[in-house]
Amino acid sequence: MEEANPASFSPLSSLISLYSSVCGYFCRLFIRILAVGPIPEHIAIIMDGNRRYADRSRIDRTRGHLYGYDRLIGTLENCLQLGVKYVTVYAFSIDNFRRPADEVSALMNLMEEKLDHLGNSNRLTQEFGVRVQVLGDLSLLPSNVRAAAERAMVATKQNRCT
Repeated sequence: MEEANPASFSPLSSLISLYSSVCGYFCRLFIRILAVGPIPEHIAIIMDGNRRYADRSRIDRTRGHLYGYDRLIGTLENCLQLGVKYVTVYAFSIDNFRRPADEVSALMNLMEEKLDHLGNSNRLTQEFGVRVQVLGDLSLLPSNVRAAAERAMVATKQNRCT
């Protein structure tokens, strides 16, 4: 029998685990409370503030955008658990192309990566039956991002949110 590594039982890891459990419990409770009332069929989300969050938190802007994506996925899961049928996400405007070239490039790379993730088997597309539709003037996007958008749309076109 293997012995447990005492270093893996730090007070900080125990506190983080407890915090995660408590947050998970309250999130589930909050969803149950919300589900009692009328649930909208359609919710629109504007991805705004990730760059300001990064600047205020003194982290790289790319990490701020990645954090925003992670929060979006959590919000989408909550919407699906509540029974919201349609969610529109406004993620990139023409004005965003005026940002510094390295930031636009990082956003495009993130968009390609996350569209590919959505197009492949993942919890949203498999368990919840999410269908990805990318709207707007896709010709403005780099070819690799357009291709990722097309792959995600083709891979999920038969999905009908369950």
